[in-house]
Amino acid sequence: MSGRRILVGLALVGLAIVLQTTLVVRVSIYGVAADLVLLTVIAAARRLDPEPAVLLGFTAGIILDLLGTAPLGLRALVYTIVAYATVRTRDRFEVAIPTLGLAVYGIALMGTVLLAVVGTLFGEGTLRDPGVVRQLLLGPAYDLVLALVVLPAVSWALGTTRRREALL
Repeated sequence: MSGRRILVGLALVGLAIVLQTTLVVRVSIYGVAADLVLLTVIAAARRLDPEPAVLLGFTAGIILDLLGTAPLGLRALVYTIVAYATVRTRDRFEVAIPTLGLAVYGIALMGTVLLAVVGTLFGEGTLRDPGVVRQLLLGPAYDLVLALVVLPAVSWALGTTRRREALL
């Protein structure tokens, strides 16, 4: 694995964090915003080796934890699990675009639900929020729409040269 690809993955996560904390949070539809950082972790984990992919998920999560008010390590745990799940399932779902979309939605949903459950366990009260169902279903759906741009862009940035491989 090239060190360049790992650095590019870190740069992409850094860019996603900046965009998430400044722009994406202001563009919410029905009170729900996409999770660009989660989607970037999924996209990068599809192209990196397992160890750097999981470390990238942890790094993205810990940076968001340091920037936010949630308990330290909450997002780091969730994003690490998301990166691991992506690495473990990426070969099974990269057959066609609809199956890839289903995988992205499923992994994003898993990450959103896990964040809500773990957040509630650590006093965030996420599952007691009246809009929790809307958040759990619409967030991953927005991620899926955003994936149409993010997945090919991350694949291209990480050095994928074949067009079909960049789309899948």
